[in-house]
Amino acid sequence: MSGDEASWVEPGVLYLVPTPIGNLADWSPRAEAVVRNVDLVLAEDTRETGNLLRHFGIATVQWSFHAHNWQKMVPIALERLKAGQSVALVADRGMPAVSDPGRELVAAALEAGVKVSPLPGPSAVTAAFAASGYPHPFVFWGFLPSRGRERAQILTAISATAWTQLLFEAPHRLARTLGDLGEVLGPEHPLVVVREISKRHEEVWRGTLAEAQVNPQLQRGELVLVLGPRRPEVNTTVPDWALVVAEVQREVAAGHAENEAVRLVARRHAISRRELYQQVQAAKAATRPPSSAP
Repeated sequence: MSGDEASWVEPGVLYLVPTPIGNLADWSPRAEAVVRNVDLVLAEDTRETGNLLRHFGIATVQWSFHAHNWQKMVPIALERLKAGQSVALVADRGMPAVSDPGRELVAAALEAGVKVSPLPGPSAVTAAFAASGYPHPFVFWGFLPSRGRERAQILTAISATAWTQLLFEAPHRLARTLGDLGEVLGPEHPLVVVREISKRHEEVWRGTLAEAQVNPQLQRGELVLVLGPRRPEVNTTVPDWALVVAEVQREVAAGHAENEAVRLVARRHAISRRELYQQVQAAKAATRPPSSAP
């Protein structure tokens, strides 16, 4: 181990190490060195991670850590960490504990006072968001539940969210998911599909939910769906200015600065902040006593 590599691995630390999404050249020298020099690697699929380790000539011991054994593995891993061993948690591809097993171990480690160190690196979530051109904030849903009440609840939450939203999806489930999203958001809702990130057939496709449903090319490879934000609804009715101004005055009386009170009330009623401000000033002028003549 070189001096630089030694400084990257400390005893008793849980390292969260992202692995390449597709292109092996994306793996950073630091990530490679950490996996090479820790005492133990916890892998979602030891066969998948084994291929990566063999490619880089790494012989670190691997244990499986996945959705079906995490309850058993968390206390075992914590015991190793508390004894001073260094552990790297990896997913099959991308950042562990995002849409893969691992968050339970991270939460348990933090609760136990174990140091957790996340390494920056490949992430399909941030790559797809950056490629979409949509604004932040964004919500990430992972994979939709396959069926039942839980899926319906998430779809309802998606329909109620105005921000940019990201989902992972498998090619064989894409048509159904696009149909369900079209039902709750409308077929013309804007969509970016980012597929095969960093691979030979990488594609960033932009259109609508309806257009995506009839594009068979999208039903291939690993997919990230990026739903564009909804445009804010504009209130075209003329408000009762006296009532709205009184609402601003109540916010001011509650401790808000006037500009902040105007902003809050304008957003609440989907009306022009500038027009509301003018109405507030006009109301103040109307109640101001006239100046006495000299």
